Amino acid sequence: MKNTSIIVFIFHCVFLYADTTIVAFNSVHHFFGGGTNNRTVIDTIQLPGQNNDYQQILMHIDLACPTGGCDPWDRKASISVKHLNAWYEIGRYVTPYGVGCGWTLDVTDYRSILKGEISLSSFIDTWVQPAWLVTIQFEFNSGIPEHPYTVVRNMWNDDYVRYGDTTNPVNLQPITEYIPEDAQSTYLRMITTGHGQGNTDNAAEFSQKIHQIYLNGVFIYDHDFWRNDCQNNSCSPQSGTWQYNRAGFCPGDKVDPQDFDLSYFAVPGDTATLSYILEDYFNECSPNNPSCINGVTCASCNYNNTGHTEPNYFIASHLIIHTANDHSNADAYLTISEDTLSGALEIAVENYVPVYGIQFDINVNNMDGEDINELQFQNGIGGRAEAAGWTVSVSESGRMVAISQNTGDPLPAGEGVFTYIPWNRDELPELNGSISIIDIYVSGYFGSELSHEIGPAYNLESILKSDESSYQPVSHHLLPAFPNPFNPITTIPFHISNDQVIDLDIYDINGRKIHSLLRNAEMQMGQHQIRWNASELGSGLYFVQLKNNENVLIKKIMLLK
Repeated sequence: MKNTSIIVFIFHCVFLYADTTIVAFNSVHHFFGGGTNNRTVIDTIQLPGQNNDYQQILMHIDLACPTGGCDPWDRKASISVKHLNAWYEIGRYVTPYGVGCGWTLDVTDYRSILKGEISLSSFIDTWVQPAWLVTIQFEFNSGIPEHPYTVVRNMWNDDYVRYGDTTNPVNLQPITEYIPEDAQSTYLRMITTGHGQGNTDNAAEFSQKIHQIYLNGVFIYDHDFWRNDCQNNSCSPQSGTWQYNRAGFCPGDKVDPQDFDLSYFAVPGDTATLSYILEDYFNECSPNNPSCINGVTCASCNYNNTGHTEPNYFIASHLIIHTANDHSNADAYLTISEDTLSGALEIAVENYVPVYGIQFDINVNNMDGEDINELQFQNGIGGRAEAAGWTVSVSESGRMVAISQNTGDPLPAGEGVFTYIPWNRDELPELNGSISIIDIYVSGYFGSELSHEIGPAYNLESILKSDESSYQPVSHHLLPAFPNPFNPITTIPFHISNDQVIDLDIYDINGRKIHSLLRNAEMQMGQHQIRWNASELGSGLYFVQLKNNENVLIKKIMLLK
């Protein structure tokens, strides 16, 4: 007999994405003239659907001269991504004087908006033709990322903030944002460049001003963005005054953002109010200054679009939060699931800003079962909504409307269970499929619409059990209590299939009987319900037990005070 040996090799495989380069724009012409304004170019770009397995994301920018030559002037330029109907600037540069150049920016912290299909905008503030040919490439480098989950929130974003004009005061309002509970690090990213010349102090392009950052009303950082290295610019030689130092930029160079670590000041699970305060400044050389005298106060009081232009700042900023888990960048993020204790639908909301109203539909179109039409929902109870004094109304069709009751107070920024919606799924054990949230509207202050995203559908499995099946009919059913969770009164329904004696008791989480609602009670066949008042008990998990000579049924209920 021949012996045969079988050797089994077991391989442990780790799948990583290969390095990927996406050419977003390829020599796209930016120009102005001949009846065409092509200063901004927007296109739809397909990026990798997921990027958590990429260690780094780089953006390469290349400028070339079209036939006829480049724009001879230095022009501010930016690249932005549209996300949740808002534009996020992910890179800025200033064109060189009349020559081509290229730069690379690390955009890894924008990974949450650089995936799937995106709208990409490239802007150059040129006023001539032929101007520039722009190529933009995204390089995705495989590897284990240091921060796979990143939240990006827009802060102050204004491409023209007038400076030093009391008739047009700076309006950069404080912004309050919620910091998720699992935040690992938080920082404020500032991209500020100064423009305009021929003014008092030659502001804002050639004047060093130091702005300030406050958190919760307390000064934490100076923002000094002056560039004193323009003469070392690798994009040289150029024409013009490229060697002169400037406020936040150098001609022919990328603008490096400045990051301010907030981790020591911002508490996870709480809000932080940030303020950006510009250094005090008054432009005496302004047409809006009634005391300005031509040739005395300054050479000219009027702006002339050449040597005397209005001082202004081009500001973009983001709150960037590295988290342990995946989060949305939207103002509000809603998910639906089933609470394992009560069986109620659990609606969770994470909102970075206060919310003044929520409306959505509960979608059951992807559920199956002969008794689907008997599905019923009750009004929402408990959770953050009840704590904030909101009412959560649910119609027969599953339309949920949640608003503040009487006081008009918003739902504070935060995260957690928004409400529990009791439903009669336990009475319909054959139901299966998925349930989801659709047609959502989230309102902010004075009815403004907030950005929002919805989590995935919740998959349901049939809860058909042996004691509820057609093969072994039972003599009684213990139905879900309502409301559940409750405070302090709940109603416990049950069904008896024939006249019999039953016990109905309440137990705590330690198995101690704390209340006998029915003891050796002779009950007639049919539907019954008992109200239980738990006002003398503390919040927690309790168990309802229905018992006769043949069976014992138990349901969980939650007391929330």
